[in-house]
Amino acid sequence: MAAQILAAEVPVLHSDRSDLQEVYLTVYNQNLALVREVREINLPAGDFSLEYREVPSSIQPATLLVEADPRTRLTLYDQNYEYDLMTPDKILEKYVGREVSWIQEDGSRITGRLLGVNGRPVYQVGEEILFGVPGRLALPDLPPNLRARPTLVWNAHAGQSGKTRVEASYLTGGLNWHCDYVLQLDRAGTSAGMQAWVTLDNQCGTGFDGATLQLVAGDINRATQDRARPMDMGFAVKSLAGAPPSFQEESLYDYHLYTLDRPTDLKDKQTKQVSLFDRSGIKVSRRYLLQGNPRFFRGYDQLQDYGKIKVIYSFENAEDNRLGMPMPAGVVRIYGLSSSGGRQLLGEDRIDHTPQDETVDLTVGTAFDIVAERVRESVEKVSDRITRNTNRVTLRNHKDEDIVVDVREPVGGQWEVLESTFPAKRISASELGFSVPVKAGKEAVLKYRVEVRY
Repeated sequence: MAAQILAAEVPVLHSDRSDLQEVYLTVYNQNLALVREVREINLPAGDFSLEYREVPSSIQPATLLVEADPRTRLTLYDQNYEYDLMTPDKILEKYVGREVSWIQEDGSRITGRLLGVNGRPVYQVGEEILFGVPGRLALPDLPPNLRARPTLVWNAHAGQSGKTRVEASYLTGGLNWHCDYVLQLDRAGTSAGMQAWVTLDNQCGTGFDGATLQLVAGDINRATQDRARPMDMGFAVKSLAGAPPSFQEESLYDYHLYTLDRPTDLKDKQTKQVSLFDRSGIKVSRRYLLQGNPRFFRGYDQLQDYGKIKVIYSFENAEDNRLGMPMPAGVVRIYGLSSSGGRQLLGEDRIDHTPQDETVDLTVGTAFDIVAERVRESVEKVSDRITRNTNRVTLRNHKDEDIVVDVREPVGGQWEVLESTFPAKRISASELGFSVPVKAGKEAVLKYRVEVRY
């Protein structure tokens, strides 16, 4: 049947964005989007060829799914993805071996033959071989099978004629999104407002006007495919689905789906920002963290170490803290207020996809006015497999307020704290922790002795 349609004279139809009725975009975090577009196309009864124009240059044709009114009885015989695009070089390639002409400054014409275009066009005019164009090149017509934009060509059959809503769904690359957050602290640093912005980047080769936009937060698994493998086109025809979903954040199996409450325009080669949420009155807390250097605890010739104190702001992603929603991965920029009321950047950190009711920790930088000095006072070798280490951590607070520093020390093997000047906490099997209060303008000394069995 497919061979018959190619051999017979059939109507050739064209469909572009002027036929578009609805378009839905589902954009993933992985440079991937699912496009569903509904076009109203006047189909003839019987066999026809349809040029489905203005599709993304990054389309994945093998993912095509076509849906139509079942009364149309639409059947696709085959599909061609034509991406031999119209460029000056491509046009010249099609004219190799043909006659061309040049228009001179006085309006006269010279006729010759194009011999080749490898690197630089080569022409024959009479008995002479020329490199370059002796005037303005004039071609009689456009070569066949060149496209201004990528086009899907369907050879198909319809059981009845008339205007029909045809929905084409496909995957395309060149569309990506990420989330950017702005956390604005109050003067005390205990309360904040947060704005979340979705940043969309469209490099797929076409724009989308009036699109219903949905975002999937989460990392989907994608099968790899050998580039040299021929395309295995898959087609399906079924009735149209119902109305698009209303605005909501919802679970999508093991991911989260965000649907914007209004259509949006996304032009090609455009970066667009859309507000995701805006919250105020979020309770935040600040803490200081001294993270131990593993080299110091592995017996290297390092008896003294000066550590940097990290500044961390934390908040609960909970409903009773004015949040309580899945937060997509992205960069959080933290701003504070100076004494004059001006807003200043304190730092930024990246968060992963964060479910509801989880704690968000943001490392904004290192503290200028807090100094940490770590000294290994002694190493006692009890046996070949047992050692006892005595370490001292001195914390100097040059701020005008009391602070608490969380000290985290990496420890290997099976270990036990024999004595310490502050209560010890087992953070994990390989990490020991202390909370050390330090008065304003003072210093505090943490000293502990730990036995390690290997």
